[in-house]
Amino acid sequence: MIVSNVHRFLAGCSLVCSLAACVSAPISTAGTTEVPTTEPVVSAVAVRESSASFEVLPPELDCGLVSQCEPPTPLLVRLRNGTAEPVRIRGFVATCGCTIPDLKPNITIAPGEEVVVRIRLELWGQGRKQQFIRFVGESGQPIGRVRIQYEVSSSLRTTPSGISRDLNPDGTFLIEATGKVAFAITQSEPAVVVARSSERALEQSASINWTAIDALAAMTPPPTAFTFDENGRWTTLLVRIATDAAECSEVFLWVKNAAPARAATQ
Repeated sequence: MIVSNVHRFLAGCSLVCSLAACVSAPISTAGTTEVPTTEPVVSAVAVRESSASFEVLPPELDCGLVSQCEPPTPLLVRLRNGTAEPVRIRGFVATCGCTIPDLKPNITIAPGEEVVVRIRLELWGQGRKQQFIRFVGESGQPIGRVRIQYEVSSSLRTTPSGISRDLNPDGTFLIEATGKVAFAITQSEPAVVVARSSERALEQSASINWTAIDALAAMTPPPTAFTFDENGRWTTLLVRIATDAAECSEVFLWVKNAAPARAATQ
């Protein structure tokens, strides 16, 4: 049955921004290169004095309470080159694979320019979390970081929290009730999830239909939930899985066509 996841730097630019308190604000594109995405953006831009340095703005994000039962909140940071020389960003190092910047390796930021980077947050486990993303410069050493804090509280959760095609070629995953209320999967959007059972239970086994996803990605135009790389190959898809659970009528799952890239080491 087919049915429709380092070190504090530049402390003078400190900001802890609760997403509940942040207002989505347009960002000036003057001198800014934006990483393409199909996702909406919640932005938190630090108020700062100009300085001749490389900065990550804001240096801290507090997402507050988050759940897999709600659409994921895209996060945004800006990499600002305030120096007089071009800055090359070789990649990034994250303390957890659950925080994934949409950043190509070996990009160069010209003096006075900025790059807008969106961060995808996957929800692993439960409780209070703190993650760091360090951006790696030409020397191979971190030149800036962002700290991300959040608390996961979800009555339904998937294991794993995201499905990567190369790491999970069979596409199997579980949806588990963190309480003691049985539930059933009713459908998914898009229709790329295969449920093992239609009966209500505390745990449901399902799998991703990779063939169906490839067919959708090849459509003209493809569904807006996809993202694509510069070669036209789909990279991520956000799947909404509907359930009959009163406290969690839908679960959101990131599906990836490959494992996320890591910082260059050479």
